[in-house]
Amino acid sequence: MFLNTKTKKDCCGCSACSNICSVSAITMKEDRCGFFYPHINNDLCVHCDRCRKVCPMNIDLTNQTADPEIYALRNQNSADVKQSSSGGMFSLLAQWTLSQGGVIYGVAFDDAFRVKHLRGKTVSEVLKFRTSKYVESDISEVYLHIKDDLDNGLVVLLTGTPCQISGISRYLKFRHVCTDKLYTCDNICHGVPSHKVWEDYLNILKTKYIAPDDEIISVNMRSKKVSWKEKQLDISLKNGNIDSIIKDFSFNRIFASLYTARPSCFHCHYTSYRRPSDITLGDFWTGETAELSFDTEQGVSEVLINTTKGRELFNQLKDRADICPLSKKQGWQPHLEYSSRQPKKYQAFWSDYTESSDKEAVLRKYMKGSPMTRVIRLLSPVLRKTGLYNLAGKLYNVLPGKKG
Repeated sequence: MFLNTKTKKDCCGCSACSNICSVSAITMKEDRCGFFYPHINNDLCVHCDRCRKVCPMNIDLTNQTADPEIYALRNQNSADVKQSSSGGMFSLLAQWTLSQGGVIYGVAFDDAFRVKHLRGKTVSEVLKFRTSKYVESDISEVYLHIKDDLDNGLVVLLTGTPCQISGISRYLKFRHVCTDKLYTCDNICHGVPSHKVWEDYLNILKTKYIAPDDEIISVNMRSKKVSWKEKQLDISLKNGNIDSIIKDFSFNRIFASLYTARPSCFHCHYTSYRRPSDITLGDFWTGETAELSFDTEQGVSEVLINTTKGRELFNQLKDRADICPLSKKQGWQPHLEYSSRQPKKYQAFWSDYTESSDKEAVLRKYMKGSPMTRVIRLLSPVLRKTGLYNLAGKLYNVLPGKKG
C-alpha cells in the first residue's frame, strides 16, 4: 500500500519515513518515472504513526516571512571558485568542517555516475561534493550514519535540497539526537529530475556516441570551461571527445525544461525566505545591478544566513571571502517565493518517455522546453542586466495557470 493518503505531489522522496520505522515495514519503491515512494507492509506495521509525523511535507513554509541576512560572496581562493558552481561558499564550509575533525554529507557521482548522498571525511572525498548535480540524489542510506556521527560527538555538515534537510532534521529530532554539532546547508532549488532519465541519458551516450573501448572519466554539470553563465555540461572521456554531441544534446537542457522534475517540485513547501537550514546557497546572477566591488566573471554565491548557528559559522568564514550585503530586493530569486511551474505537456512527456523504446528521440523532442520556458531562458540575461528581473519574476508568478 502506498503510504501517502493523497497523491504523489505530496511526497518529496526523502526516505525519512522508511528510516524512522522501527519494524522495517516501509520500503521505498521506484515508479515508472524513476521516483521513489514509500510503501507499507501491513503485516509488519504496528500503527505507531511515526512515519506520517516525521514527513517533511507536513510543514509548509510557503509565503511565511523571515528576514535572513543575505550576501553576495566570492571565495578569495580563485582555485576554489574555478572548481565550484558559483562563488565557492561550499568550499569554505567544507574546509572549516574538516578542520574541526568533522564529516560532510553531500551529493556526488558514484563510480557509475549515479547521483547519491555520500559521507566525506577527507579532502579528496569532499571535492566530489562541489558543483551542482541536476538529478534527484539517493539520500536513503545516510540517515543512520549521520545519527551515529552526531552520537559520537563529531561536527557534521549536511547539504541538500530543503526537503531533504527537513526530512533528516525531523528524523534526528524524533530519534532524540543532539544536533548541537550539526550544520545544515540547503540550496535555492529549481526542482529535481528523475535519476532514471539521467542514467538513460548516459546510456544513450555510451551506446551511440562513445566508442566501445572508451569510457567516461568525469562529469561536471556546471563547468566553467567556457563561462560561468553558460551552465555548461562537461563530460570527459578517457580517449575521445563528445563536446559536439553535448552541444546539441545536453542533459542540462532536459533539466531546465522541467519535464523530468519530481511532481512534488511543482508544489514545493519550501519556497520561502523561512528556511529549514542554517545556511542557504544559490547563484547570484544580478551582480551588475548590485554594483559589487569584486569580480563576478568566475561566479558569485548568494548566501542566506537563517539561524544563530549559521551566523556564528559565517562569521568565522567571511574573512576568507569577498562579500557584499544584499537587500531582499537585490537578492530576490523566484524560488524563494514560488515553485517551478509544471509544463502543460508534463504528462504527455512521461507517457511518451515510458512507452517509447527510442528515449533519445523523446528527450530531443521535449528538451527545448515549453514556449514559456524558452521565453524565460531567452529574456533572463537581459532582464538581470536591466534590473527588471524581479518585476518579471513576480509578474510570472501571478500569470493564469501558474499553479500548473
